[in-house]
Amino acid sequence: MSKKNPYKKDIPGVCTVCGKIAFFDEFGNGKCPHCGWEMEQDEEEMGKRGISYPMLVPVWRAREQYKQGKPFKATFEDFVNGLYFYSEMSFVHKGQPYYVMFSNGKICIGHDGEYQLYDTREEFTEKANIDGRLLKDIWDEVENPSYMWCG
Repeated sequence: MSKKNPYKKDIPGVCTVCGKIAFFDEFGNGKCPHCGWEMEQDEEEMGKRGISYPMLVPVWRAREQYKQGKPFKATFEDFVNGLYFYSEMSFVHKGQPYYVMFSNGKICIGHDGEYQLYDTREEFTEKANIDGRLLKDIWDEVENPSYMWCG
Protein backbone atom coordinates (compact mmCIF):
# COMPACT_ATOMS: atom_id res chain seq x y z
CA MET A 1 0.00 0.00 0.00
CA SER A 2 1.46 3.37 -0.98
CA LYS A 3 0.86 6.67 0.73
CA LYS A 4 0.48 9.96 -1.08
CA ASN A 5 3.14 12.54 -0.23
CA PRO A 6 1.24 15.36 1.57
CA TYR A 7 3.83 17.89 0.33
CA LYS A 8 3.58 17.01 -3.35
CA LYS A 9 3.36 20.19 -5.38
CA ASP A 10 0.61 19.44 -7.82
CA ILE A 11 -1.76 22.41 -7.82
CA PRO A 12 -1.09 24.63 -10.86
CA GLY A 13 -0.94 28.37 -10.44
CA VAL A 14 0.93 31.45 -11.57
CA CYS A 15 4.21 32.66 -10.07
CA THR A 16 3.72 36.10 -8.56
CA VAL A 17 7.20 37.16 -9.71
CA CYS A 18 7.65 35.96 -13.30
CA GLY A 19 4.02 35.24 -14.18
CA LYS A 20 4.73 31.75 -15.53
CA ILE A 21 3.00 28.51 -14.56
CA ALA A 22 4.20 27.12 -11.24
CA PHE A 23 2.91 24.42 -8.91
CA PHE A 24 1.81 24.78 -5.32
CA ASP A 25 1.25 22.33 -2.52
CA GLU A 26 -2.06 22.14 -0.71
CA PHE A 27 -0.92 24.97 1.58
CA GLY A 28 -0.14 27.39 -1.27
CA ASN A 29 3.65 27.04 -1.03
CA GLY A 30 6.00 26.12 -3.86
CA LYS A 31 9.09 27.01 -5.86
CA CYS A 32 8.81 28.40 -9.38
CA PRO A 33 10.76 26.22 -11.82
CA HIS A 34 11.30 29.22 -14.12
CA CYS A 35 12.65 31.98 -11.89
CA GLY A 36 13.36 30.17 -8.60
CA TRP A 37 11.02 32.29 -6.48
CA GLU A 38 9.86 30.39 -3.42
CA MET A 39 6.21 31.17 -3.03
CA GLU A 40 4.27 31.20 0.16
CA GLN A 41 0.66 30.85 1.08
CA ASP A 42 0.02 34.48 1.94
CA GLU A 43 2.44 36.73 0.09
CA GLU A 44 0.15 39.71 0.58
CA GLU A 45 0.36 39.39 4.37
CA MET A 46 4.13 38.99 4.31
CA GLY A 47 4.34 42.00 2.00
CA LYS A 48 2.66 44.08 4.68
CA ARG A 49 5.47 43.02 7.04
CA GLY A 50 8.10 44.00 4.49
CA ILE A 51 9.52 40.49 4.00
CA SER A 52 8.67 37.17 2.42
CA TYR A 53 9.12 33.65 3.63
CA PRO A 54 11.48 31.98 3.06
CA MET A 55 13.40 34.42 0.84
CA LEU A 56 13.06 37.67 2.86
CA VAL A 57 12.81 39.70 -0.36
CA PRO A 58 9.43 41.45 -0.71
CA VAL A 59 7.52 40.34 -3.81
CA TRP A 60 7.64 43.80 -5.39
CA ARG A 61 11.46 43.89 -5.12
CA ALA A 62 11.73 40.29 -6.37
CA ARG A 63 9.82 41.34 -9.50
CA GLU A 64 12.28 44.20 -10.07
CA GLN A 65 15.30 41.92 -9.53
CA TYR A 66 13.84 39.32 -11.91
CA LYS A 67 13.18 41.91 -14.65
CA GLN A 68 16.77 43.14 -14.29
CA GLY A 69 18.14 39.59 -14.49
CA LYS A 70 19.52 39.80 -10.94
CA PRO A 71 19.37 37.02 -8.36
CA PHE A 72 16.91 37.44 -5.51
CA LYS A 73 18.71 39.03 -2.57
CA ALA A 74 17.39 40.72 0.51
CA THR A 75 18.52 44.26 1.23
CA PHE A 76 19.87 45.21 4.63
CA GLU A 77 16.44 46.71 5.43
CA ASP A 78 14.76 43.41 4.44
CA PHE A 79 17.17 41.59 6.75
CA VAL A 80 16.33 43.87 9.68
CA ASN A 81 12.61 43.44 8.96
CA GLY A 82 13.24 39.68 9.03
CA LEU A 83 14.96 40.01 12.39
CA TYR A 84 11.92 41.76 13.82
CA PHE A 85 9.64 39.06 12.41
CA TYR A 86 11.67 35.90 13.17
CA SER A 87 13.76 37.18 16.14
CA GLU A 88 16.82 35.24 14.90
CA MET A 89 18.70 35.70 11.64
CA SER A 90 21.97 34.60 10.09
CA PHE A 91 24.26 35.45 7.19
CA VAL A 92 27.71 34.65 5.85
CA HIS A 93 30.47 37.19 5.27
CA LYS A 94 33.72 36.13 3.63
CA GLY A 95 32.96 32.50 4.39
CA GLN A 96 32.25 33.12 8.08
CA PRO A 97 28.78 32.59 9.60
CA TYR A 98 27.21 35.34 11.71
CA TYR A 99 24.06 35.40 13.79
CA VAL A 100 21.79 38.24 14.79
CA MET A 101 19.19 37.77 17.50
CA PHE A 102 17.46 39.36 20.44
CA SER A 103 19.10 38.78 23.81
CA ASN A 104 17.72 40.27 27.02
CA GLY A 105 15.94 43.01 25.08
CA LYS A 106 19.01 43.93 23.03
CA ILE A 107 20.02 43.10 19.48
CA CYS A 108 23.05 40.84 19.45
CA ILE A 109 25.26 40.23 16.42
CA GLY A 110 27.97 37.66 16.83
CA HIS A 111 30.51 35.35 15.31
CA ASP A 112 33.02 32.88 16.72
CA GLY A 113 32.47 33.76 20.39
CA GLU A 114 32.58 37.55 19.88
CA TYR A 115 29.47 39.70 19.81
CA GLN A 116 28.11 43.25 19.85
CA LEU A 117 24.95 44.44 21.60
CA TYR A 118 22.66 47.26 20.50
CA ASP A 119 19.72 48.78 22.37
CA THR A 120 17.50 49.75 19.44
CA ARG A 121 16.80 49.00 15.80
CA GLU A 122 18.21 52.38 14.88
CA GLU A 123 21.42 51.82 16.83
CA PHE A 124 21.88 48.39 15.24
CA THR A 125 21.23 49.81 11.76
CA GLU A 126 23.71 52.66 12.25
CA LYS A 127 26.47 50.92 14.23
CA ALA A 128 26.53 47.14 13.64
CA ASN A 129 29.87 46.30 12.05
CA ILE A 130 32.27 43.60 11.03
CA ASP A 131 35.91 44.47 11.71
CA GLY A 132 35.00 48.16 11.93
CA ARG A 133 33.11 48.19 8.62
CA LEU A 134 29.41 49.03 8.95
CA LEU A 135 27.21 46.09 8.09
CA LYS A 136 24.85 48.29 6.09
CA ASP A 137 27.81 49.49 3.97
CA ILE A 138 29.16 46.00 3.21
CA TRP A 139 25.79 44.36 2.65
CA ASP A 140 26.67 43.59 -0.98
CA GLU A 141 29.41 41.28 0.38
CA VAL A 142 26.94 39.31 2.52
CA GLU A 143 25.74 35.87 1.39
CA ASN A 144 22.75 33.76 2.41
CA PRO A 145 20.89 36.25 4.59
CA SER A 146 18.09 34.23 6.17
CA TYR A 147 16.21 33.29 9.28
CA MET A 148 18.16 30.90 11.51
CA TRP A 149 17.32 27.25 11.33
CA CYS A 150 18.91 24.02 12.32
CA GLY A 151 19.21 21.53 9.52
